[in-house]
Amino acid sequence: MIQTVAGRLLRRGRVGLLPGTYNPPTMAHVALGEAAQRRFDLDQVVQIIPRSLPHKRIARPTVEDRLEWIAALALLREGWAACACEAGLVVDMVDALRREVGDACELFVIAGRDAAERYATWDYGDREAFSDQLKRFTLLVGARGQSYRVAAEHTGQILPFEIASAHAETSSSLVRSAIARGENWDHLVPAEIRHFVAAAYTGGAA
Repeated sequence: MIQTVAGRLLRRGRVGLLPGTYNPPTMAHVALGEAAQRRFDLDQVVQIIPRSLPHKRIARPTVEDRLEWIAALALLREGWAACACEAGLVVDMVDALRREVGDACELFVIAGRDAAERYATWDYGDREAFSDQLKRFTLLVGARGQSYRVAAEHTGQILPFEIASAHAETSSSLVRSAIARGENWDHLVPAEIRHFVAAAYTGGAA
């Protein structure tokens, strides 16, 4: 099930999902979405947060907090939307979105290099293999300053692209670590949500 909190989901065109826990959203998330949108002529970028995670639990900030943050990002960017999904695995998010928007959309998943590597090597148990999942979407991988080697069997199904080198090392965990150490972090987070992040992680203003 998909819950849309910002924007309107397209029913046709080229749609890129940008999954993440967004704990918190960073400049790298924005750079990934904007670069993929330009490079692959996407009609829409859909930021999507899973309500249940297959590998960890996040108590604070809540899903609702993080949805508010990505909604703020989506409302300021043309062709962006923000959603929550009950499912935790990316392939299940793709399937949920497909049920929501129908068959006229071409679906892509946008990921940084590290996330793409997790998708490819995740133990899916008795679920379908990653190679079979790629029959339902194209994976767009932001190389983030390092080359991303596409296996021969995934040619045409995984497409690398580059994002600004300034964001190559930026991550949510880096933001959280900087906050915990009392270091400067506000340049790592989009300006429009810094006050939200400051309140959630530091109890004050950025």
